[in-house]
Amino acid sequence: METLTQQLETMYQVSVGLISTLQNIFPGGEEFFVGVSKFADPKYVFTVHFPILFSLHWVIGVQLLGTVIVAEWSNQILKWLMKGERPYWWVHETKSYNATLPPEIIQFSSTCETGPGTPSGHSMVMSAVWYVIVNSVIQKVVRQSNRLTSFQKDFVSNSLWTIYGMFMMLVALSRMYIAAHFLHQCVLGVALGIIVARTVCGSSKWINMSRSSWYGASAIVLFSALSTYVCLLAVGGDPAWSIRRAVRWCAKREYIHVDTTPFYSLARYSGATLGLGLGVTSSAMKKIDRSKFNMKATIGLIFLCFLAGKMTEVAHVLIPKEIDIVFYTLEFLLNAALPYVVISSVPYFIHLGVANKSKRS
Repeated sequence: METLTQQLETMYQVSVGLISTLQNIFPGGEEFFVGVSKFADPKYVFTVHFPILFSLHWVIGVQLLGTVIVAEWSNQILKWLMKGERPYWWVHETKSYNATLPPEIIQFSSTCETGPGTPSGHSMVMSAVWYVIVNSVIQKVVRQSNRLTSFQKDFVSNSLWTIYGMFMMLVALSRMYIAAHFLHQCVLGVALGIIVARTVCGSSKWINMSRSSWYGASAIVLFSALSTYVCLLAVGGDPAWSIRRAVRWCAKREYIHVDTTPFYSLARYSGATLGLGLGVTSSAMKKIDRSKFNMKATIGLIFLCFLAGKMTEVAHVLIPKEIDIVFYTLEFLLNAALPYVVISSVPYFIHLGVANKSKRS
C-alpha cells in the first residue's frame, strides 16, 4: 500500500508540474481553455447533443443517451471508490514537497468541482459520446456512400478518428489547465469512455425492453449508486470528503456550484434513465412513422427538440438550490421529462402535423 501511495504522489507531482507549465506557457489562455471545458460539460449531451442526434436518427440518438447514462453512472461509482484527488486542493494538502513550495496553480471559475477526481467525468463522457457520433457517421454515412472510392472512405474515416483523438487531447488539456484534473485521470477517463461506448452500442436489443424492465433499470441505476454511498458510510468511509476539500481550498466561494456535486449527477442520469424508458415504450412513440417525415418535418423536429433542451437549461437555472432534497428531486423530474418530450411528445406532434397535411392533400 505504501508503494501504491508513493506512486500516486509521484504521478500527482508530475501532473502538477505539467499544469503549472501549461498555465505559464499560455498565460492568457483562460478564455480558450475554460471555453473548451464548458463545451465538454456532460450536461450539454442531455440538452444539445441528444435532442439533435435523435431528430436525425432516432436509434443512434437513443444509443447516445444510453451511453451517456452508463458513462455518468459508472463514473460516479468509480469516483467514490477510487477517491482521486484534484490538483487545486492536492497542492495544499500534500506533504510531498517537504520544505520546498509546490508549483503555483491558478484557479478559474470552472476549477472548483466538488466530486473526487478519478476518473475524469468530462473526458469519460466526451470520449464515449463522440465515439458514438464519429462511429455512427462513419458506418451510416461514409461507408454507405456510393460517391466515394474505397480509398476515400478509408481516408475520411481515418481523418474523423484523428479529429476525435485531437479533440479528446484538447479536452484533457483544458481540464488540466484549469487544475480540475491530473493527467492520468483524463487518460483513464478517455479509455473507460471508449469501453462504455463500445459496450452499450454493441447491441441495440436493450432499446426494445418493456416498460417494466425500464422501471427496473432506472431503479438499479439509482439504488446501486445510493448503495455504494451507504456502504462506504457503513465501513467508515466518507463519500463527502471531496466536498469539504473543495470548500476549504477553492480560491473563491462563488466558484463552487451545487451542480458539480455527486448527487446532482445522480439525479441527472437516473432521471434520464426513467425518461428514456418512458419515451421509447410510450404509445405515442409506437404510432409515429418517421419514414413519412420530409425535410421540412425533420427541420421542425430538430428545432423543437433543440428548443426543449434549451428550455431545460433555463429551468435548471430557475430551480431553487437552497434546500438540497428539493433541488435534487426537481432535477430528477426535469431530467426525466426531457427525454420523454424529445422521444415521444415532439415527434408525435410533428407526426400529427404530417398526417393532417396528408389528409388535406
